[in-house]
Amino acid sequence: MKLASFGTRVDEKPFLEAWAKRTGNEMQIFTETLNEDTLKLAADGTQGITGLQTVPYSAKLFQMMADRGINFLSIRNVGLDNIDLEGAKAAGVRISNVPAYSPSAIAEFAVTLVMHLCRNLGQVEQHLQNNDYNGAMHYMGREVGHSTVGVIGTGRIGRAAIQIFNGFGAKVIAYDPFPAKNSDIDYVTLDELLAQSDIIDLHVPGLPQNTHMINADSFAKMKDGVIIVNTARGNLIDTKALLDALHSGKVAGAGIDTFEYEQQDLLNLEQHGNFNDPVWDEMLNMPNVVLSPHIAYFTATAVKNMCEFSLNNLTGFINDGKAENEVNI
Repeated sequence: MKLASFGTRVDEKPFLEAWAKRTGNEMQIFTETLNEDTLKLAADGTQGITGLQTVPYSAKLFQMMADRGINFLSIRNVGLDNIDLEGAKAAGVRISNVPAYSPSAIAEFAVTLVMHLCRNLGQVEQHLQNNDYNGAMHYMGREVGHSTVGVIGTGRIGRAAIQIFNGFGAKVIAYDPFPAKNSDIDYVTLDELLAQSDIIDLHVPGLPQNTHMINADSFAKMKDGVIIVNTARGNLIDTKALLDALHSGKVAGAGIDTFEYEQQDLLNLEQHGNFNDPVWDEMLNMPNVVLSPHIAYFTATAVKNMCEFSLNNLTGFINDGKAENEVNI
């Protein structure tokens, strides 16, 4: 079969090529993101597309795909927030995703951010960059093992994070409206978690109903000096409320791998060469904030799984009429 990959990164290309060679399928590989202008790169006869991007997949794009007989899009990630699902449904384009490519990768990265913030490494580095060695020595850290860690969301990633935090000896509490069955997780209400936690770690899907689940009211319920980490979805935290909490000292440190304005910022970057985002710039210059470019998932294991699971979804659509991870729309 003839497939096309869009938004292909250098690290993905070997895995895509190896899969195509192993399975005997034809793979067209493009670095460009998929949109109305780049769709023409796919050769006639292309049966399915795999994509990875944070910029939107539009209704117009799906209609153009359908007009060319390309009825399957398999994204190489979890999130659906940049996909016009109603547009896909109207055009008859079926969608699949990769709901879990490496929970450990994201959980480990979240814990890495926590450790960085607990030991004030941003402040230490700032002093060292200014040749102030003595000043860098005065940032006393805190130990995760002597902290209460609140994990919001206990799916695959949240449970992996809990396991790691337990390894440090931390007291771990959790909130999830759909608790994991047959587990020994210590569940509490969201308000109880906010009030009791020294460290808060988010692992929640970016559904519309979860937008700004952490907001000004939430910060008011937290301990002074709390650390918060988000490697899940940018819309979960009201960023302006977070900035206020950072300025007031309510939040001692924040680790943000998924930024609320990421989609618009990346569109600006693609179109104008910069984010043009004063909120991002302000947070980037705060030593008690760690910003990373949505890379919590980014390990060799995860990339291999993202590519292969996505392509297996496409072959399922084409050969069997169903994919293991089809999105219901």
